[in-house]
Parts: sequence; C-alpha cells; structure tokens
Amino acid sequence: MEDFYQTRALFRTQDILENFTSVRSMQAKLKSLIDVGRVAKIKNGLYATVNPLTGDIFASRFEIASALFENACVAYHSALEFHGLGNQMFSEVQVFTEKRNIPFEYNGLEYRFFSYAAKGGIMRLEQNAEIVVTDLERTIVDCIDRIDLAGGLEELVTALNGITHLDEQALLSYLKEYNKKFVYKKAGFLLSLLKKDLLSQNFFDICKQNCSIKLDDISENKKMPRKTDKYWGLMYPEKLINTEN
Repeated sequence: MEDFYQTRALFRTQDILENFTSVRSMQAKLKSLIDVGRVAKIKNGLYATVNPLTGDIFASRFEIASALFENACVAYHSALEFHGLGNQMFSEVQVFTEKRNIPFEYNGLEYRFFSYAAKGGIMRLEQNAEIVVTDLERTIVDCIDRIDLAGGLEELVTALNGITHLDEQALLSYLKEYNKKFVYKKAGFLLSLLKKDLLSQNFFDICKQNCSIKLDDISENKKMPRKTDKYWGLMYPEKLINTEN
C-alpha cells in the first residue's frame, strides 16, 4: 500500500482494496493517511497523494477531471486551457461524461459535467496521472457549437487567434459528425476571418455548402452595434472582429 500510493498522483479505492483484508481496514488506513496530510480525498472513491514539500496534491485539474468517472474527458474551455489557448484559467472545469452528473467542488474549482457531443477526437496522455481530453480540432468544433461553454465569443476569438496549426481533415470529420448547419456556418465564418491561411479553399467551400441560407446571429448582446457578413449570412458584434485585417 505504501509503495502504491507513493507512486500514484491519483488512485481509487478499487485499486487498493486487494491490499487489505477488509473494506474497514482500508478505510482506516486511508483515514490515517489523510489525518497526517499524505493523502487527500477528492470525492467518494477517489484520492490524491500530497506533495510533502508544498502540501498540495500532485494531480492537476485535468488529471482529476479525467479520473472522476469512467470515460470522462476534459472538454470545452477547459480543453482550450489544456491546449494553451485559454485567455484565462476558469474556476470551472468542464468534463464530458457518458451520464450527466451533479457538479461538485474541490479545492476552489467546480467540476461540471456534460453529455458527449460527438465520439471522435479523444486524446489520452500520461503525466502525473492519465489525462483524457478532446484534441485541438475537436475542441475547436465543440467550442464553436457551444460558444457559451467556450467562455463567450470574445474568449473563443482569442483562442482561435492563438492557433498556429490545424488538421483540416480532422476539422471536417468532426463537423460532419455534428452535422449542424449552424455549426458549419460559424466554423466557416470564424475560421475564414481568423485562420484562413491555415486551411484550404475546399474547407470553406464545404462549410458554405452545408450551412443554412437564413440570416443567423452570433452576437451575445443584441443591443450592441453589429455587422453582417452577407457571404456567410451571419451577424456578429461590430467591435469584436476587425474583418479588414
């Protein structure tokens, strides 16, 4: 048991039960480790080891999010943060799960859960513990679909501006999986303004072919001045994007 928890940033009770003669003896050991500050309880069944030098746990928010439930995955703005594209670190951690779960707080962060919006584009990486997160292109499409969960339009634009490479085929694959006319429209519009140099004309042609002809609006405040992009049939905040650059 000592060697086990010392080599894991996170562990579940099911991982260590075989080392004990009973559930009660395991719980007693965990309590003693918590009491002396060597282990911290994240939630029922999930524990983290504590760095003795700092008193903080080793696991990051992304590692905790990935371990909360089977098939959990870091999503939306939290995934932008993981990819280094978040303008700021939010106090909310967004997580895809197969079932909707009640949000909970740990160490000043609220973990919120959302049903999977699509199936592909999941990365698994090992740091102190496993991180499961949507890949860059899947994150972009998810955030374009749910701009509110990307931190709002301004935050999303800031994130898109920070991108230096894109896998065009991956983007098209995720857009096809979503199969939403409005998502195609928003993707074509935003990426043509901000990342046209990273994508081919074919990408934008496909977006155009699959978007609706009606006029849509991505402005969050309908009272603020707006512009209209006639090609994409989309209204957007006047001061948010300089289309002349």
